[in-house]
Amino acid sequence: MNIHKNNYIPNQSKAILSLLLLFGILVSVGSCDTIDDMPPPSAYVPPTPAPEPEPGAPCEFEIYVPLLSDGIDFECKGAEPTFFGEKDGSFTHEFVANPDPSGSNTSAYVVAYSQTEGVEPWAGFFYDLAAKVDFTALQTIKVKVYAPAADQIVLLKFENSADGSIAKEVQATTTVANQWEELSFAFSPSDTDKFDRIVLFFGFNGTKEAPSTYYFDDITLAEGAAEEPGDSDAPTSAAPTPTADGAQVISIFSDAYTNVEGTDFNPNWGQSTQVTQELVAGDNTLKLANLNYQGVALASSIDVSAMTMLHVDYWTADSSTINLSLISTGPAETPYSFAVTTGQWVSLDIPLSEFSEVVDLKDIIQLKLDGNGTIYLDNIYFHAPPATGPTAPAATPTLAAADVISLFSDAYTNVSVDTWRTDWSAATLEDIDIDGNAVKKYSDLNFVGIETVTNQIDATEMTHFHTDVWTGDATQIRIKLVDFGANGAYDGGDDVEHEITIESPEQNTWISLDIPLSDFTNLSTRANIAQLIYSGQPAGTMTLLVDNIYFYKQ
Repeated sequence: MNIHKNNYIPNQSKAILSLLLLFGILVSVGSCDTIDDMPPPSAYVPPTPAPEPEPGAPCEFEIYVPLLSDGIDFECKGAEPTFFGEKDGSFTHEFVANPDPSGSNTSAYVVAYSQTEGVEPWAGFFYDLAAKVDFTALQTIKVKVYAPAADQIVLLKFENSADGSIAKEVQATTTVANQWEELSFAFSPSDTDKFDRIVLFFGFNGTKEAPSTYYFDDITLAEGAAEEPGDSDAPTSAAPTPTADGAQVISIFSDAYTNVEGTDFNPNWGQSTQVTQELVAGDNTLKLANLNYQGVALASSIDVSAMTMLHVDYWTADSSTINLSLISTGPAETPYSFAVTTGQWVSLDIPLSEFSEVVDLKDIIQLKLDGNGTIYLDNIYFHAPPATGPTAPAATPTLAAADVISLFSDAYTNVSVDTWRTDWSAATLEDIDIDGNAVKKYSDLNFVGIETVTNQIDATEMTHFHTDVWTGDATQIRIKLVDFGANGAYDGGDDVEHEITIESPEQNTWISLDIPLSDFTNLSTRANIAQLIYSGQPAGTMTLLVDNIYFYKQ
């Protein structure tokens, strides 16, 4: 039996099928000009977004120049460091996974900074910034730090990359080991638009005697620690602005000058003093709370022998004793006691002669303060103020005239002097009057010769040489006597001479020198004294006033 498929289509169905075929042809013909431009829907594949890095996952770091107002978070990008102070050691600066994403810092990436032993005490690095920092609204820099030990000093400094003398630095101290903490560094609105470089020093506690690694993260501008003190136990106004010529200043701590690099204001000497740097009316100020003693360690020794004064401004509400010591290698130190005044800023200019008998002014390595209470300090610097001159004459001599041979004094009859400035002298002589008393003033003094060749002085019966001197800038005064011998002629074969040196003379006051003639040990004859020579240091720039120059016997 044959079976057949039924291919029968009713006439109505045929008509409908024909219409459908015709519609399909028309649609195909109408769209033929765009069919090649549009892929079928099944050909489009949307892009897959890059996955966010998981904490600790590797990423390709980008080096860039940061803008501090945006913060620096080191999440797969960071600034290029420039190191300094390598000496006999080395540094590394790496972008790494957070070693402990907990507590105050759960971010994925941080910086690991390592330094070996042998680097300089002031070793560190800096980042250049994309623009100068604006402190108008926010004055505090915050940095998250993971330190290997507590009590480690972190110093943050800002500099102007075009002029390194425009700089400011603030210290903070870690309080925990191997934990994240956020350190604050207070600046002021007056620091706006000055700095485009940030400098960091880790472990700023002195000599680097062992390797160390510090982690840090999230350098940001913030509020909080920039608040200025306003209670009755703190100053509400800044210390007076210094006016000393910066060219004659060696500054340790002052916003007014360029400070020596690398000073540690909180070395670990076992003290109980609490040290902070605080803003007082926009001025960076050193606060020593609960003072027992406190050191200030310089990065390297400094020579202050050309300076004459140590300046310091202090404020205290409760201290009754404050002593300040200079320390040179040895150590050799001696203190100066303040006459303490409370409740106001006090400006002190301490003559360096107060220290120079014990301390080597060419080799100052440290300062120390001791006492009690809480004190604020500012404008700590060495300087050499220009000599102005005494306002009163030297004391009037009281020796009997019969026991005196006077060259120059209003109190006696003077012997004849050929000249008070020989033509071979290097100094300027001026005869001046101080309250009715005649004085010889030598400026720009290198050396000056005074001669009595015509009427040579016989001082064989005398026991002492006296002179009153005043200087505002000399760090050394030398006095020489020359005897021409029995023939009375210069360089006649029997000349003798001897020079006395007075180191670190007290400045800005009259000094009466009574020198035994026996101290002029090489002056073996004294019957024909024909020359007196003054000289000193700094040679060629010092000023010396002299009065009451005479020999006498006791």
